[in-house]
Amino acid sequence: MPTTHLLQIAKKLAHDAGKMALKFQQKGFTVDFKDGNPLNLVTEADKAVDDFLVKTIRNNFPDHSILTEESGAIDGPGDYKWIIDPIDGTSNFAHGIPLFAISIAITHKGKPIIGVVEIPGLKESFWAQEGNGAYIGMKRIEVSKVNSFQKALMATGFSYDRQGERFDKNMKIFHEFYKPSLGLRRSGSAAMDLCFLACGRYDAFWEYDLKSWDIAAGKIIVEEAGGMVTNIDGTPLNPKNGALLATNGSLHNTLLEKLKALGADKI
Repeated sequence: MPTTHLLQIAKKLAHDAGKMALKFQQKGFTVDFKDGNPLNLVTEADKAVDDFLVKTIRNNFPDHSILTEESGAIDGPGDYKWIIDPIDGTSNFAHGIPLFAISIAITHKGKPIIGVVEIPGLKESFWAQEGNGAYIGMKRIEVSKVNSFQKALMATGFSYDRQGERFDKNMKIFHEFYKPSLGLRRSGSAAMDLCFLACGRYDAFWEYDLKSWDIAAGKIIVEEAGGMVTNIDGTPLNPKNGALLATNGSLHNTLLEKLKALGADKI
């Protein structure tokens, strides 16, 4: 199947899902909690967008596999797999903050070939196709050229598990990185943070306890924009480890050294 055809479908699905999410923000929606955790919100909109995406993909590509945050794994006999976060940044979404994203990635035989991240509240669409660069709308994007830690504007995110060791590690990194750098941001959407890195708004991003659907689309967008994405210890990214470091490439070794010095590189 031509990759360009799949890309166009993924872009349209993300755009339509974004419009659906915005309509829910306007009319209101119910809110629930996952596993009884009051920090981990799930809304009526998350489930509706997820249902729309899954049904559309299944109707058009019944042999494709799908993995989404809300539906889990849906196996298919084909070589293609869609990895989806229907609304990344649910807490922002639930509070009327426009910083949330629809994230759609497609892999072929396990290799990422397409990434699309729609940020409907900002009217921005990021996308990448393997070997063809990364874009926002029709404009090609590239990571920043910043190579100094002191000049770096970075971003991170925090786990719902505030009692875990990784949460404490990240608080330590935040504390140690903030003062000597240009600054740190915490938007609440990893998919969006990776796109902001890809277009040069950020110079680096790290986070613990991420899932495949949080990062699959953003990873290919960053890499096609010239950046680097690895595990937080510098090894090739394995989403099962849930500890990611993404940079413009120029800062990667510097951050790896600093993370190691803090003992924060241990997955």
